[in-house]
Amino acid sequence: MCVPRCEPGDLPEVIGAAMVPYEYGRRAPGEPEVETWWDYWRIDGEGCEFRVVAGHEDDARLVRATHTLSGEPRDLPLSLCDGGPRGLLDLETPRARAAAEARGAFEAWRAFAAGYPPVRPSGYFWARHYTDPEGYPVPQAVEDYRTQPALVALADRPELEDLVGGDPAARLVGDLGTYMREAADQALPTNALLTLDGRWLVIAGPERYRYFNEYLDSRTPDTMVVRVLYHC
Repeated sequence: MCVPRCEPGDLPEVIGAAMVPYEYGRRAPGEPEVETWWDYWRIDGEGCEFRVVAGHEDDARLVRATHTLSGEPRDLPLSLCDGGPRGLLDLETPRARAAAEARGAFEAWRAFAAGYPPVRPSGYFWARHYTDPEGYPVPQAVEDYRTQPALVALADRPELEDLVGGDPAARLVGDLGTYMREAADQALPTNALLTLDGRWLVIAGPERYRYFNEYLDSRTPDTMVVRVLYHC
C-alpha cells in the first residue's frame, strides 16, 4: 500500500486510518460492495519483501517487522525490507531478473522443441474433450497430450523441465518481448494495492499488473510504500 510521507513510528496509525474503509463490519446497508474486506492486518512482507537500494540498507526510514505473525523473531537481511520511501526501494532489480528468467525459459524451450514435431498445448486436447466428452474422454486427452514426442523427451530432462515449467507449448509462445514484459510486470505485485487516494484494487491480470508497476513508479521518492499482510 502507499501512504504519504511519515515517520516510520507513525506508520501503524497512518496505515490503520487508510485501511478503515475496508474493515469487516463497517459496511453500511446499501453501501456498494468493494473488491475485498479485511479483519486483521500487520506490516509484513511475508516472503514478498522489497529490495533496498544498495548503500541505503541502514536508513532509519526503512520498515522491518521484527517478529513473524506467530511471534517468532524474524531474521530479515538488511538488503530487504517491508517498506519505506519509494526512492529507497530497488524496484528494477526484481523486474530485470524476472525478465531474464523469462527469456531463458522461452529461448530454451524454443531451441529444444525445434527438434521435434510441433507440440500442441493442453488446451487443444481439453477442447476436444469438451466438444465430445463421451467419444474423447479425459484419460485419452491426458494421454494424447503427455505422449507428444517433445514432452516425452522433456520428461528425461528434469533441469529443463523445471526451467520451462508446465504446459510450455501454451505459455512459451508468441512474442518474446511481450512475454518478458509480462514477466517483469508480475515481479513486484501481490494480491492488492491500496492507493494514496484510498482505492483498493485486487491485482490480477496483465492490465492490473502493469498498473501496479506504473503506479509505484509514478509516486514521489518520499511516498511510503509498505507491504501489509492482511486476512480477508
